[in-house]
Amino acid sequence: MPKILVIDDDDAALKLVTLHLSRAGYAVQECIDGIRALGAIAAAPPDLIISDVQMPELDGYGLLSALRAQPATEAIPFILITATADHEGFRKGMKLGADDYLTKPVDRQELLDAVAARLARARAAKRAGASGGSLGNTGSFAGASGAGNLATSATAVAGASASSAAAASGNGAHAFTRLTDYTLVRKLAEGGMSAIYLADQKSIQRRVVLKMIPLGKGIEQQVIDRFMQEHAMLERLRHPNIVEIYAQGFNDDHLYIAMEFFQRGSLNELLQGALTEETSFKFALQIARGLEAAHQQGIVHRDLKPDNVMVRHDQTLALTDFGIAKDLNRATNMTVRGEVLGTPSYVAPEQALGQAVGPAADVYSLGVMLFQMLTGRKPYQANDPENILYQHVNSPIPKLPDDLAQWQDLISFLMAKQPKQRPSDASAVLACFRALGLE
Repeated sequence: MPKILVIDDDDAALKLVTLHLSRAGYAVQECIDGIRALGAIAAAPPDLIISDVQMPELDGYGLLSALRAQPATEAIPFILITATADHEGFRKGMKLGADDYLTKPVDRQELLDAVAARLARARAAKRAGASGGSLGNTGSFAGASGAGNLATSATAVAGASASSAAAASGNGAHAFTRLTDYTLVRKLAEGGMSAIYLADQKSIQRRVVLKMIPLGKGIEQQVIDRFMQEHAMLERLRHPNIVEIYAQGFNDDHLYIAMEFFQRGSLNELLQGALTEETSFKFALQIARGLEAAHQQGIVHRDLKPDNVMVRHDQTLALTDFGIAKDLNRATNMTVRGEVLGTPSYVAPEQALGQAVGPAADVYSLGVMLFQMLTGRKPYQANDPENILYQHVNSPIPKLPDDLAQWQDLISFLMAKQPKQRPSDASAVLACFRALGLE
């Protein structure tokens, strides 16, 4: 079983590459920087190294240079991964002796093809060396897209897959993060491919929520990618009005995220009727602040609703469930044009039509929630979701009762049918609240 060392100081990126390789059957070891990697390589040289370029203390280029200068490590296949694809970087890596160059976010198939090709070439080089032959220059580089013009034969790829069919375990294998530190208490919810469990974390004696997806056959790669993307987003969104993430990991059967537990449940459980004006705007402000933190990072939630707003003991709120959120900074798009994501009662008109959405879509959803908090009812109701979606697109903006009429202009602004007629993002919403003396 080939042993692969993966090095990256970005935990989410590290876990994603490790997951792809482990599921393909490779034995994986992780390091978070080049200095630690040198020690790991000296102790047990791997069959292949995958390293991020930009790392503190010793970056990918420095690590590659150090390894190529030592006879014991100069022939180890080395793949560089970078978030910034530029010709200068490619040329520098090539001069230092890298074997391949991939760009982030890493595409699973490109990664596996590159690994299979490098390992197959390394095996051939060893055979040629033993017989006195030569393969010449073994380096090849991906283009700017990271696709890679790899001379990979179908036989080599198939052979690598067949040889790594067993699960990664045993000698030198990646030590999977198992659930030994968690005791499952009960299942809280299930939907799509994920399940939510209440659990106790034994090492520090705290109650947590585990969001889990299975890793067996039949699980689409897009499901795993969305799950990993959710964790990466939440790692970036450290804010009092966003759920706190404690850990992410996987074992042989499941991928999981451990996060904050909210004993009081969700906002939906408080909406058994209308809330007071004071409470409604207090909650709307907190939701807007959490959204602002996301929007400033280029993240659109796309499924803002009471079920995804959690309540702490002190009545502070936290946004959760970024499973279908969109990162506007990422080039990849996991949404098919025309696909309607979100919950019908809360989606913006452009979302209901399957069009591209931006922060203004979350603003619309916040308007719907504010209407519901003030009145105790959803603005559009019907027996089937298609009818509700139709109303979001075509029906007039609903009217507040007379005793709340002073807030009608605000509701109409937040729930305008066209995105350009609404506040552009959560920061604009908060500015509007301040102008109305609500903050």
